[in-house]
Amino acid sequence: MTGLWAAGIGAAVLLGVLSRMGERSGSGHAEESPPSPESVDELLRAGRKIDAIKVYRRLHGVDLKSAKDAIDARAGQLRP
Repeated sequence: MTGLWAAGIGAAVLLGVLSRMGERSGSGHAEESPPSPESVDELLRAGRKIDAIKVYRRLHGVDLKSAKDAIDARAGQLRP
């Protein structure tokens, strides 16, 4: 029984490592330019709030809740 647990944990770790390797390698294209504050506004205007939150987090290094609160406030400012 413990052998099955060990095999399952090993498989999960292996899949996690392989998944992270795929994220790091990218698509083989040139590196993306770093996000800009203007890109957050562009994403909000396009209705892509989740992507705006992700970009905001990368720009400012904040947690998810702080980024969501900031994006919600910014979305309110951008509305006519």
